[in-house]
Amino acid sequence: MLNNTLQKFLYPENLVKSYDYWHLLLRPEQPALGSLVLICKESVHHYANVSTEAMNEQKKIIGEIEAVLKSRFDYSKINYLMLMMVDPAVHFHIIPRYENPVEFCNREYPDLCWPSAPDLSLDLQLSRVYQQELLKTLITDFSAYSSVVNVGDKKYKRMFTSGSFDIFHQGHLNVIKKSKELCEYLIVGVSTDDVILKAKGRLPIIPFAERISILEANRYVDEVIPQVDKNKQKIVDQYNVDAISVGSDWKGKYPAVTCEMVYFDYTPNVSSTVLKQKLNITNTPK
Repeated sequence: MLNNTLQKFLYPENLVKSYDYWHLLLRPEQPALGSLVLICKESVHHYANVSTEAMNEQKKIIGEIEAVLKSRFDYSKINYLMLMMVDPAVHFHIIPRYENPVEFCNREYPDLCWPSAPDLSLDLQLSRVYQQELLKTLITDFSAYSSVVNVGDKKYKRMFTSGSFDIFHQGHLNVIKKSKELCEYLIVGVSTDDVILKAKGRLPIIPFAERISILEANRYVDEVIPQVDKNKQKIVDQYNVDAISVGSDWKGKYPAVTCEMVYFDYTPNVSSTVLKQKLNITNTPK
């Protein structure tokens, strides 16, 4: 049920931010500009069954949502709807409300339902270009909010590293651990199944949802994001990244970016390929 709800709201394409217990996504339909959906990662169908840890985190997330949306769009009110009729996984529709039209990208967008209750069947009909710009803007805003609350003495505030992580191993852990030692906030990108299929001509052994959950459980990782393409500069810009870390085998091969690059020595005899060979695992291209 949880996967069905995530797919309906276009996860991971529409992911704004992933927390320990919740995913925050941009709603595909926008009854008012900046409409979001907050989905619990736990496989529960009743709000009362959500864990105490998730409840505590939700309170912090709501504060972050209200601060970011108020700063960006200066909403008049904000509505939270918990329906769970068609989609039983625990989730909330978050609809900012506007007494007057709100401006975005030199266009004005009215609140289609003001001052009545929101009608989720209505949609501002943003073009794909404007929908993507809205998503990019909110990703940047929520990322910037995190950087404000994470201040310390480490070399970098925000670092990024990424991979397929198809069979997580010691080499992956070494890069992640060393990266966290250098930064206040570590973002890890996990390649989607489609990206791996296009790059390698085969699907991964471990499905995307399982691979991303492994990284989310890692204590050195602050945020996990889906890696939907190879455009690293886009990630640098959207997430305010100060440095990217990779294995030393990428020297001279990594795409050009405007942030610093940090290379860690490759862990001998440890790779997903070696592990698959030892386990006699093969993937047939599909």
